[in-house]
Amino acid sequence: MITWIYAGTASMLILATGLIHGWWTDRWTRSEDTQAAAMRLLEIPTQIGDWEGSPIERSGSGAPGVTGSLQRIYTHRLTNARVVIALVNGRPGPVATHTPEACYGASGYVLGAKKAVEIANATGLPAQFWTADATRTRASEQTKIRLYWAWSVGQGWVASQEARRDFPRFRHSILHKLYVIRDLNTPTAGNVEPCEAFLHDFIEVMQSTLFKG
Repeated sequence: MITWIYAGTASMLILATGLIHGWWTDRWTRSEDTQAAAMRLLEIPTQIGDWEGSPIERSGSGAPGVTGSLQRIYTHRLTNARVVIALVNGRPGPVATHTPEACYGASGYVLGAKKAVEIANATGLPAQFWTADATRTRASEQTKIRLYWAWSVGQGWVASQEARRDFPRFRHSILHKLYVIRDLNTPTAGNVEPCEAFLHDFIEVMQSTLFKG
């Protein structure tokens, strides 16, 4: 009898865990709010000040629970500086989970120490991003990149230490995450960090596009 009780309890726990995970990732349905948030990504212009964007072809369907994804290369028409953006949104749990430490580490990069930087912008909202350099060595080839990343629910951008804790599902239905990346092997003109110069313009565009209404 006790064995049956244990077996039944275990089955109920497994079922409950599956149901919670399905709700957490919108496995069975895609809600109108996540779909609307995903569609807003497509409204972000390719022309942002002196930056001209071009699409990057995506492969694969993306992580479960991540509904919207936008990947572009933006090139500055005067300095020829280039940055790559990856902007995703969806339910807070899945969007908060993957960080550069996990994603880039799995791709062979060694991520250096990260630091938080404030990005000046015209929204009047705080914009704090993590930044770190990453290196990958393969045979005689070495790739060096600089990354900036943060999360937002519409009240500015946050360099969160623990995004899953800071943006719980019961409080926020949609979470956005932005990566801005550049190749450190490519020389740049001037003393201004291209990623920060781009973010200065891009943050205002995102605020008026993603969080309107």
